[in-house]
Amino acid sequence: MNLFPDERTRRVFKTVLDSLPAPMPVYLVGGAVRDTLLGLPVNDLDFVVPSNSLQLARTLRRKLGAAGFTLDDERQTARLILEQGQPSELILDFVSFTGSSLFEDLSNRDFTINTLAVALDQPDVLIDLLGGERDLRERRLRAASARSMELDPLRVLRGVRLSLVYHLSIESETQGWIRDSVRSLERVSGERVRDEIFKILEHEDLGPAFQQMDALELTEQVFPELRAVKQVPAYPPHVHDLWTHTLQVLAYLQAFWSYLCSGELPGGGFLREACEALSPYTQSLRERLAGPVQGGRSRWSLLLLAALYHDTGKPAAQTVDAGGRIRFSGHDRISADLIAARAQALMLGRAEVEYLRLLAANHMRLHFFSKEGAQMTDRACYRYFRDLGATGVDVVLLSLADMLAAYENTLEPAKWQRELGAAQALLDAWFSRKQQVVEPRLLLDGDDLQREFGLEPGVLIGEILTQLREAQASGLVYNKTEALHFVEDYLGNLQR
Repeated sequence: MNLFPDERTRRVFKTVLDSLPAPMPVYLVGGAVRDTLLGLPVNDLDFVVPSNSLQLARTLRRKLGAAGFTLDDERQTARLILEQGQPSELILDFVSFTGSSLFEDLSNRDFTINTLAVALDQPDVLIDLLGGERDLRERRLRAASARSMELDPLRVLRGVRLSLVYHLSIESETQGWIRDSVRSLERVSGERVRDEIFKILEHEDLGPAFQQMDALELTEQVFPELRAVKQVPAYPPHVHDLWTHTLQVLAYLQAFWSYLCSGELPGGGFLREACEALSPYTQSLRERLAGPVQGGRSRWSLLLLAALYHDTGKPAAQTVDAGGRIRFSGHDRISADLIAARAQALMLGRAEVEYLRLLAANHMRLHFFSKEGAQMTDRACYRYFRDLGATGVDVVLLSLADMLAAYENTLEPAKWQRELGAAQALLDAWFSRKQQVVEPRLLLDGDDLQREFGLEPGVLIGEILTQLREAQASGLVYNKTEALHFVEDYLGNLQR
């Protein structure tokens, strides 16, 4: 078995062996071996030695000219980075045995597919002490031991992610161990839970992810606010119960993302029309969503989290009006508070929390323009982005997905066309007419107002400039002369 035929990996192996502080075995373990067997690219290598892992890493750092640092003093874990920041970047992690032997170390790992190993002096001989190769071949996810979840409760979430990424079914006994350990997640830091959640959110199809999490009794442990959502049935005009609706919003957003990435339009119907409306802006939208709000998490994954929480305020907002109709007035504001609190518990950054709050609080805003007689004028576009800034672009996507999921095939074409028209007007204003509609350059400034109208510095000048900017965005004022007349009329109205 020629496991590692590429010269670069072989050279790394030789350098590691030549750098040992004393004769000892060195093993490559875990994901690199697993992915190599699957024919997948490998960009990180995990090495385990009986002892002295930090000393070995320091020696290698000098020899390889790599960047490096200690990850965990207690567990003697170090990381080296070769060709940092380049497409060819390679990460090397070094750790000492957990236990007294390789078998004990592997038994302490999460799942058998991650216990595969090779000795560096025999790189073509697979070491499979726990049956991981067979599990991988038979598409089965099995815990490395009965204590796997107890050793690290975060593994209950990691199991879901691995089953999705590698298309594995979770073995029944392992499912039981996961269910028994769900509450132990409370002992795991918010940062670690957050990172695993966002890896799941990046998966291409979240439907199976939440089906799996529901089956393992994980969803409500990770997202406790969803417990009440699952109790709300379908109320007209919604065709789905609230939890199914939420999953459908995620599905439609992922359909948008698939189109933005591939350029392939879906077969037909309302979804195709939505994608066609996005078509002039595919590259701009894709680049925007792929970028971060703060830190390394993509705006796209945050948008999906907002979709998951956009209706969490409905259970608390539910009322019955005089005609017996169920209402959810103010649910958007409650949802915004709920997602902000959850984001803080997950240790998200301040900018990310505010982004999520804005999305949840405003996901209904576009729907107003689906009503007969409503118009998305330039003034309306200006006010929309004045309040939401760039986040308003992402709200458009959330709103379109929300409407599709609410009505499905019962959606009235005329209503849908009004919503699509409003969405296109907003996207056009942001991407094509930003200087005209969203951020028009003021024709007058504070000095002009003081000089021309004898005004003193203060709040009034700010109010006038705000009104002037809106007038420019609305097409009511085009030049400096008109701007002066506008201010004159504004001041005259204040004196009446």
